Amino acid sequence: MYILGLSAFAHESSCSLIKDGEIRVVLEEERFNREKHTSKFPINAIEQCLSIEGITISEIDKITFFWRPMKEVTGNIIHVIRYLPESLNLLRTHSGSDEWSFLKRFWSKQNIGRKIKNHFGLNKTPVINYIEHPLSHAGSAFFVSPFHDAAILTIDGRGESTTTMLAVGRANKIEKIKEIKVPHSLGHLYAAVTDHLGFRPFFDEWKVMGMAAYGKNTYINDFKDIVFFKEDGGFQLNLKYFKFHTHSRDVWLSDSFAERYGPKRRHDDPYNQRHYDLAFALQSLVEKAGVILANHLHHATGLKNLCMNGGVVLNCLMNKKIIEKTPFENFFFQPIASDAGTSLGSALYYYHHVLNNNSRDQFKSASLGCEFNNDQIEQIMNEKKLKYVKSNNIAKDAAQYIADGKIVGWFQGKMEAGPRALGHRSITVNPMDPDMKKRLNDRVKKREFFRPFAPSVLEERVDEYFVMPKGQLSPFMILVGEVREDKKNVIPAVTHADGTARVHTVNRDINPLYWELIREFEKITGVPVILNTSFNENEPIVRTPDEALNCFLRTDFDVLSIGDYIVLKKDNRV
Repeated sequence: MYILGLSAFAHESSCSLIKDGEIRVVLEEERFNREKHTSKFPINAIEQCLSIEGITISEIDKITFFWRPMKEVTGNIIHVIRYLPESLNLLRTHSGSDEWSFLKRFWSKQNIGRKIKNHFGLNKTPVINYIEHPLSHAGSAFFVSPFHDAAILTIDGRGESTTTMLAVGRANKIEKIKEIKVPHSLGHLYAAVTDHLGFRPFFDEWKVMGMAAYGKNTYINDFKDIVFFKEDGGFQLNLKYFKFHTHSRDVWLSDSFAERYGPKRRHDDPYNQRHYDLAFALQSLVEKAGVILANHLHHATGLKNLCMNGGVVLNCLMNKKIIEKTPFENFFFQPIASDAGTSLGSALYYYHHVLNNNSRDQFKSASLGCEFNNDQIEQIMNEKKLKYVKSNNIAKDAAQYIADGKIVGWFQGKMEAGPRALGHRSITVNPMDPDMKKRLNDRVKKREFFRPFAPSVLEERVDEYFVMPKGQLSPFMILVGEVREDKKNVIPAVTHADGTARVHTVNRDINPLYWELIREFEKITGVPVILNTSFNENEPIVRTPDEALNCFLRTDFDVLSIGDYIVLKKDNRV
C-alpha cells in the first residue's frame, strides 16, 4: 500500500511517500522552487516522489494531509469570541509564511483533491484524509522510533488550535493525554521575541538561540512574569505582554513588553548587550518550560521512553536540558521536526493508527531524497565547460583539501530531509583553525557572527571530544554537547561561546562515505572531527548538481567534491 502524505499552505511544504509503513521518500518543496520555507503546494515534490519510486499517481492508495481545516474553523470562532473586540483585527490579517488570508488557506486546503485531479488529469477527485496537526507531528516521531511504547511530547507554534500536546504511544496507537491551546504557545513566545530582536519570526529562531550564548542573566527574574506554570503541568502566557492573539503576526508584542524590556530592534540596527540578554532570558525560559512539560508527562505515563517533535524541538539546547533534568532514559527527537515532517507523520498516523497496521520502519537516516550519478554530474559540468578531475578516492582527496584549510563543498548521495545537512549536501572545513568560522562566513555563508557551526564526529570517538547528555548519540544534529575542556583549543571553530557544540555523530554503516571522509581527515590531523554546515548561501540547501555548481561558482569556495569528481575554484574562475 502506497500512502502519499502532504503538508502545504503554512510553511515548509513537503510530501512524503510510504509503502506498507516503510519510508520511501521525503521531499521539501523549497528545494525545488528555491523559496525558503515555502508554503506553496508541493507539486514539484510530488512529481519527484513518484519519479524516484517509479510509480504514477494512480498507484497511490491513500493521500493524507497534515491539518483538519474544519477543526481550525471551530477553534478560531471560539478564539475570536473570547478576545473580542480586539480579536476582530484577525479577520484582516494574514498568516503562514506567505500572504495567506484565512479564507484563502481554508479554501486551498479543502480543495487539495481537486488540485491533484486537475494537475495529473485524473478521472475522479481523490479522497484526502485530513489528520490533526499535533497528531501528524506525534506520528512522525513515535511510529519511526525504536520504542514499542513511549511518552510523546509535541511543542509547536500552533496547529488547528493546539500548541502543545502530551500523549502516549503504544504499539500502533497514539492517545492524547493533555493539550494546551492557543494563544498559550512556546513557539509563538519564541517567535514574538525573535521579531522584537529584529529577526523574522518562525524562521530565524535559531539566530536567537545562537545569541543566547552571549547573554547575561539580566532579565531571568523579570521573565518569570511572562509565563505562568500550572500545577497540572500546563502553562499560560501573560497576555498583557502580547498582541499576536488579537493581531496575528502584524503585532507580536504589546507596549508593555517594550516599556519593560526596551524598544524593538530594527533588522539593520547594531546588536547590543540588551539584545543578547533578552535572548538568554528567552532561551532559559523555554528550556525550563520544556523540562516542566516532560517531567509532568513522565509522571503521567511512568514510561522510560520519550519521543519529541514540533518546531520548538529544533531547539537543541532545550532538548539537552530535557535529557539531563527528567527521569526518561531513552529519547527520540524527530530531526524533521518542523512542518516539513508532518507530511510523513500524517501518512504514518493514517497507516498505523487509522488502518491498524503494525509493521514499523525505524528512522535511521534523513537521507530520503534525490540522488545523482556520475554520468549526470559529468554531463552538467561539461555543459558549464568546467575543468575537473576524477578521483580514485574522493574521501581521501577531499580530506586533504580540508586539512589544508580549504573550504570544500561535499555533494554526495541522497539529499537529506529537514533543516540540517548531515553529510550529503554539506560544506566541510577544518575545525582546528580558529579563524575558519569568520572566513567561512565572509566567503560563503554570510551569517551573523554569533551563529555557531556544527561538528561532525566519528560516532565511536564522540566521547573523547564531547560530553553528551546522558551519553546520547546525535546522528541528526539535534542535540547539544559540552566540548571537553582539553579539546576547546583543538576544535575552536565549532566551540560556541558557551562551550557547547551542536554535535553530529556519524555512523559508519549508515553514512559510510562521509564517515570515511572524517576518518581520512583524522589520519592526516589526528582529529576525528570536521566542521559541517549546509551547502547553500542564504537559500534552500542545494538539491541538484547544477545548483551545487552554481553555488560553488558564485561564492568563494575553494573545492567542490561532487560524486567522484574534484572541481577547483582556481581552475574555474567566473
